[in-house]
Amino acid sequence: MLQSGLRKIALWGTVSCAVICLVLPLAGTAEDLDASALKAAAEAGDMAAANQLGSALLWGYGGVDQDAEAATLLLSKAAEAGDAQAQSTLGQAYLWGTPLAKNLAEADRLLSAAVAQGNSEAMRVLGQQLIGGWVMPQDIDRGLLLLEEAAGQGDVRAKIALGEFYLYGKPLAKDWERAEALFEEAAAAGDGAGLAAYGAMMMWSEKDWKAAESDLIRAGEMGESSAWVTLAEGAMYGYLGPESRGKFDGFADKARMAGEERIAVLESQRATWGISMKASGPQALSELETAAQDGNVTALLNLISLQRDGNRYNIRKDPGGALASLEAHGDLLSAEQRAQYGLTIEAATRRRAQDLPKMAAQIEDEVAANPALMTAWFGKELYKANPNLAIYMLQGDLKAEGLYSGALDGYAGPRTLKGLYELCKTLPEEENCAERVLEPELIGKLLAR
Repeated sequence: MLQSGLRKIALWGTVSCAVICLVLPLAGTAEDLDASALKAAAEAGDMAAANQLGSALLWGYGGVDQDAEAATLLLSKAAEAGDAQAQSTLGQAYLWGTPLAKNLAEADRLLSAAVAQGNSEAMRVLGQQLIGGWVMPQDIDRGLLLLEEAAGQGDVRAKIALGEFYLYGKPLAKDWERAEALFEEAAAAGDGAGLAAYGAMMMWSEKDWKAAESDLIRAGEMGESSAWVTLAEGAMYGYLGPESRGKFDGFADKARMAGEERIAVLESQRATWGISMKASGPQALSELETAAQDGNVTALLNLISLQRDGNRYNIRKDPGGALASLEAHGDLLSAEQRAQYGLTIEAATRRRAQDLPKMAAQIEDEVAANPALMTAWFGKELYKANPNLAIYMLQGDLKAEGLYSGALDGYAGPRTLKGLYELCKTLPEEENCAERVLEPELIGKLLAR
């Protein structure tokens, strides 16, 4: 079903859900479709019906069970007949590699065909990918033309995507005035996601906390619930003016009412560091455990990682406790998530030099059996659990690519660092490789590349 598709690509893939979730067919999926009528219409040559039923079969929504093979037949028929929406839908499936096998050439062909017919969704998706270079080879000039055209047609998501490129300055030149204008246009159309991004940037960069707070509140009131979390976190750490910490409870309450799980993590962090309360490691763990018992997946993820790694302050490393939490609440996670955490917990207990080859081989065998396990998130968690193991595995990769000639010892010496730096430069959108080369996020990307 659609839920499983979302779950697969959200936190655990190499492409951010912030990009992918902009293109999934979420609208109108609550009502069951009349599959029999749509099938009959499609067989009679109604390509709109073929597209509608094919999309439902592709993702498994509208009361229709997922059937990627049947979906491909219907969508291909509609796409070849010139249905722009079918071209866009099928092109995106080939682009993301879910639920169909990734085929970038076919994705480009289909999306380009939809673009030629003026389909703004295809313009947006293809434009984003060409600018960002996350999945497709980067072509900024071509991508910018497409994204500008989609935004010019009034595609709100395109305006937000383009605004974010200008806001963050990667890979387009930073232009906050243009970004703000695009976000305001999107807000006028009822979408506050751009305001949330702009307000967060203004707040964390300490440019103007009052304007940041105003934009984030507007975004939250427009239904962008993550804005309340950003406000709560900013309040907690003192980014919202002289009375900042006193604002936490109000924003946290709004985030909870909106169903935002990350508030439990912020409450745990307050207890950890003693923000507006006495610091207490046990209380920090208790906050997460209570939330996990209530079905909070985000809290569970943080609980397991914190128990496994400790925090070098008031929470000791407890791989056994992490495993107990995984076993107690594992039903909240997917099979892949459980396997990933299980491997990182075991890795945390295999820290001796003589253990590294065997543990690395075990991970490689499990990834070979299920390639979906090796994501950037998993690589990051593996590095946090056992830094020497992650470096050991990367040394093997570096040696295979001719970037390292030293011993496989798990130590990040000068030759290893040089090899990691060279490998980092091959990643799209990575800057400051020399400064970031041992950061967990980057090590995760290198392991998963």
